[in-house]
Amino acid sequence: MILQDNEILQRIKNNEIIIKPKPKDEQIQPASIDLRLGNEYLQPVFGTEIDIKNNSPKYEYVKTNRITIPPHNFILATTKEKVKIPHDLVARVEGRSSIGRLGITIHVTAGFIDPNFEGQITLEIANLSNTVVILYEDMRICQLVFEELKGIPTRVYGECDNKYQNQNGVTGSMMLYESENSDWGGKNE
Repeated sequence: MILQDNEILQRIKNNEIIIKPKPKDEQIQPASIDLRLGNEYLQPVFGTEIDIKNNSPKYEYVKTNRITIPPHNFILATTKEKVKIPHDLVARVEGRSSIGRLGITIHVTAGFIDPNFEGQITLEIANLSNTVVILYEDMRICQLVFEELKGIPTRVYGECDNKYQNQNGVTGSMMLYESENSDWGGKNE
């Protein structure tokens, strides 16, 4: 079941859902909380190869209150807010309609947040449009939707080979460090 606004606010008041800084009234939606854009970005370095077994992606780190995204480009960004999800909930990051109508996607695939996740949320922002789009720090960029679990998991986020717990700021891919990486065959196979 998806939580509605009064349930979300009650859980925030009870410190079950933690969002810092505390959401402003305009961030409260009927069944979600809007999160704001931070000021840190990672831009993949153009022309470099990403070999998911043998090297990490190369990024250019950018800190600014205004980011320009050219057509058909991709960046990683971070939310202004830090969140902590309780053991009995999951959350989903969804794009806002106003942003989507500009041709901007907020998460390419990683919109699911496990129980017990804590930290800032890294956003996978892509400009699908044919025009340059400029985004600004503090703008409402995405929404967080909370869903109740049927029960409490035996292992929560942070207890099972998770690499992004307590992330602070924008965080690039850590796929190279996944435990099954050594099972994918030798170099250059």
